[in-house]
Amino acid sequence: MKNIIIKNSIVIYTLLIGILLSSISCTSQIEVEMPNEKIDQSEVYKDLATTKAVLNNIYLDFSSSYIFSKSNVGPSFNLSLFTDELDYHGTNITSNDIYENSITDNNSYISSWWNNSYQNIYTINAFIEGVNGSSYLDSNLKKQFLGETYTLRALYYHYLTILFGDIPHTVSTDYNFNKSLKRLPYQEVLLKIESDLTSAIELLDYSNRDPNKFYINKSVAQIILIENYILQKKYDKAESTARLLLDQKQYSIEGDLSKTFKKGAKSTVWQIAPKFTMGVTSEASQYLFSNFTVNSTTITKKLLESFDDKDKRKKDWLNKITLNNEDFYQVYKYKNNQNNTDEFSIFYRIEQVYFQLAYSLFMQANAKQAIETLNIIRKERGLEDLPSTLNKQEFITNYLEESSREFFTENARRFIDLKINDKIDDLKLIKPNFQSYHNLMPIPYRQLEINKNLLPNNPGY
Repeated sequence: MKNIIIKNSIVIYTLLIGILLSSISCTSQIEVEMPNEKIDQSEVYKDLATTKAVLNNIYLDFSSSYIFSKSNVGPSFNLSLFTDELDYHGTNITSNDIYENSITDNNSYISSWWNNSYQNIYTINAFIEGVNGSSYLDSNLKKQFLGETYTLRALYYHYLTILFGDIPHTVSTDYNFNKSLKRLPYQEVLLKIESDLTSAIELLDYSNRDPNKFYINKSVAQIILIENYILQKKYDKAESTARLLLDQKQYSIEGDLSKTFKKGAKSTVWQIAPKFTMGVTSEASQYLFSNFTVNSTTITKKLLESFDDKDKRKKDWLNKITLNNEDFYQVYKYKNNQNNTDEFSIFYRIEQVYFQLAYSLFMQANAKQAIETLNIIRKERGLEDLPSTLNKQEFITNYLEESSREFFTENARRFIDLKINDKIDDLKLIKPNFQSYHNLMPIPYRQLEINKNLLPNNPGY
């Protein structure tokens, strides 16, 4: 895994200079005084300013990472193409291959999701080692920093294992150890993610150390942990964690849907600032257009027809455009495609917890409360209640449709939901090239060449 893992000999001075240069024009997520003198790795964690600088760089790595990108290179966009949420009108060959379910193990976007994630995980592991080994940092700050980075590490592994299945998992910065890692079974990886998240929850609290919610707090770790429990079929733990978060009353469903994706929305749990001050979000840049361009998309007929005319989301989150005498609907969750002053890229919002709670309740045979919970969302969206007599198949069908209407183009939600419910094969009905093995992405071919311990590739590739 030589091209995955950054070598042990990091020069922290270079890292800090990079942070300084990138911070000149970027929105500041953390305020620190940059040191003037050269600092080697052993000295970094003796000083609060340099420790914060490294943590800030980890957040910047996250916001620019391929696997969490909301632009045309990330899963949010590409797995909406891959499933049944978006139609592609562009000319980018890589995205078109994903749209047509013709992916291979040298697809550049999918390779970047893997490669870039392991690079960033290495940086996180180095930070955790440094903070844990420091006797100079205030103990409360150490807890905060460790809680945030445990959560970030868990989030990378969470998405890697959803996308690729069995994957290498390491918390080490030992290059010789990391370069020949084997893939761990999916269930073992889930347990390691759970361990990181439970540790993070013990270290973090619900407060936000920035009013814009740029930093991870306990709520963020809990949302990821709930889905981890669902993936492990630990539905009782998923339910109890969801209830703990909702009982905080810290967040609420935003009643005005035109404000849901504004930076002050009551429903936002965690959001990411645009790279540049007044810069538009990746979502607005990606989905809003007046003429078809290289990466233009519109929502599919299937998704459009799933919206009831009474559904407020149809009015506020979709935008009708007419091109070449034909009507299309573009994603309109983010409104500002120039001079942005009030939108950040939202990563998690409280509505997801209602869906998680509903699902975990139903999977424990508590259908009445599950449907009541899902109806909370439907009522807020202007829809009538679902009947309390739904059987399992009817509930799952309604749950998946409701989730797609709520979270289309957000964090590969559709792909994840279909996988969790063993419904990924349903895509064969509308996607002619879709195959059952497409429930997993291919391990990048180059990584298989570098590290034979990663063989064999996922089935079908």
